[in-house]
Amino acid sequence: MKKLVAKYLLEFLVIVIGISLSFYIEKENENTYRDNLKNQSLKRILENIADDTRDFKFNQEALKRAIHSTNWIIDRNRKLKMYSRDSIGFHLNRAIYFNTIFVDNQEEYRGLQNSGLMEMIENENLVSNIQGKYVSHEFFKKIESLIMEKAKYLDEFSYNNLKYKSDSLDDLGLQFDRIFVGTKGIPDNIIEVLYDKRFFQSYYFRSIERRMKNDQELIDIIKGEINLE
Repeated sequence: MKKLVAKYLLEFLVIVIGISLSFYIEKENENTYRDNLKNQSLKRILENIADDTRDFKFNQEALKRAIHSTNWIIDRNRKLKMYSRDSIGFHLNRAIYFNTIFVDNQEEYRGLQNSGLMEMIENENLVSNIQGKYVSHEFFKKIESLIMEKAKYLDEFSYNNLKYKSDSLDDLGLQFDRIFVGTKGIPDNIIEVLYDKRFFQSYYFRSIERRMKNDQELIDIIKGEINLE
């Protein structure tokens, strides 16, 4: 009887251990699978950061030129008669129309959120940095919308006072070849809008600078998470 009990007990233990081991292996395989998915998403976020950086650098250069030309117009407004219509048109066109539209890819970030893969990231610093990045993106789009509102206000003045000389594009792919055909004196309300537009563009420029610095730190953290040299 004791041998029979021992036999059945041993068989029971083998079955229990087998089932437990099967569940353990299945769970480990699931965790490995989800971890691989998480790492793939993080790798694609690295690719998105590279795309964002190229976009940021383009936007910064466009903003830099717009701000420079706005300063040129504001500083010389009371003595524009001293300058050629070509110069006035060139700078006024850049001050009004050298604006940006930031387009980002948030698919991988949303995928991490919606799939629960974000929970597999143990590094809380990485989680907060990724979330902070895409919150800042939405903020950038709000700033750009404010800048575009200012530019839209200036449309009528532009149509009445600027004329295209050609459809030439500069190295950024933006049209620049306009001549000033109005009276050589820009109304105060237009100057005030240019002041406002310059403020938002300068703020945006500095925000991009900070974002690119933070993105570089984010790159290092992501590489550490997925063991990518």
